[in-house]
Amino acid sequence: PILPARPAGVRSSAEARSAMASFLARATGAMDRVTKVALDISGLSVHEAEAPIPELTAYAKQDEQMRALYKCADTYIQRMNAMCEASTKLADVFHETVAAHPSLKAISAEFVNLQGLVNREHLALLGQMLHRKIFKPIRAEIEARKGLDARVAEHKKYKADFEAYKRRMGEALSKEPARREQISSELNAAQTQYDGRTMHLVAEAVEAVEARHKVVCKGLLALASIQHIFYHGAAESISNMLDGVRSSCASADFRGTSIVEMIDQSVGDCKAVREQIVQRLSGAPPPQGSSATSAPQPSNPLHMGQQQQQQQPPPPRQLTPPPQQQTQRQPSLL
Repeated sequence: PILPARPAGVRSSAEARSAMASFLARATGAMDRVTKVALDISGLSVHEAEAPIPELTAYAKQDEQMRALYKCADTYIQRMNAMCEASTKLADVFHETVAAHPSLKAISAEFVNLQGLVNREHLALLGQMLHRKIFKPIRAEIEARKGLDARVAEHKKYKADFEAYKRRMGEALSKEPARREQISSELNAAQTQYDGRTMHLVAEAVEAVEARHKVVCKGLLALASIQHIFYHGAAESISNMLDGVRSSCASADFRGTSIVEMIDQSVGDCKAVREQIVQRLSGAPPPQGSSATSAPQPSNPLHMGQQQQQQQPPPPRQLTPPPQQQTQRQPSLL
């Protein structure tokens, strides 16, 4: 038959090429959708990677936390050692300053001796208990899990290889649909092997996480007990010293002011300031007739005849912290 004549206004060659490209794109998209449906039906869909394993993620996070805890505890013992050495040095300087006053020289000498003894005793306790309850258990736990760490790193590579294998099998299925049963069988066998290795590794990670939870719990309780003994013991020793001073210096005075009265004034000032700090931090309203932001009233002057003057306390000076003391550090875990 004779073809009809092409009507006027037919598409140009550029428009024809564009229409052909659009048709090919639609055909390719349809083929991809058909392939995806076939993969979904056969159970070989590989468009989504394996999800992260929560147990292994928790194990890795806990490992980082324990290493950070070890490092922080090492910094803590260094700072505590520096604080005790600074307090001992401060007591020594006070002793040298009041050496010319017989009424205070005996008290300052006793305080220096007590400060050195308390610091040495409690620092030794602090170091030994931290070593037994924090440093040694964490270091032993991390050393014992090096094999598990290597298996976790190996599993990451194994997982990447398995996902690449699944992608290759998907491409092979799209090219050779006739091999669907063979590819499905091979992929199912690989999936079973992957799941078995993963389950075994997850069981090890869960066991390690539980063991490390126990180590961390014991370390926390030990730290609370250590700090209680450290601060309570120091406070008790100094309190006993002040009680002894009250007994032995009941009649002593410093330029007209009783030594016992000076001690009581200092203790009273500390308690008043502490109450204001507690109220400010807790957000509780101040007591009636007082202001939370007002400074505590100064104690009675040393000179009994001196007129008491109300003045604002000077702003605190910016003190430069002393250089860090060179002490023995714990071995690094990194």
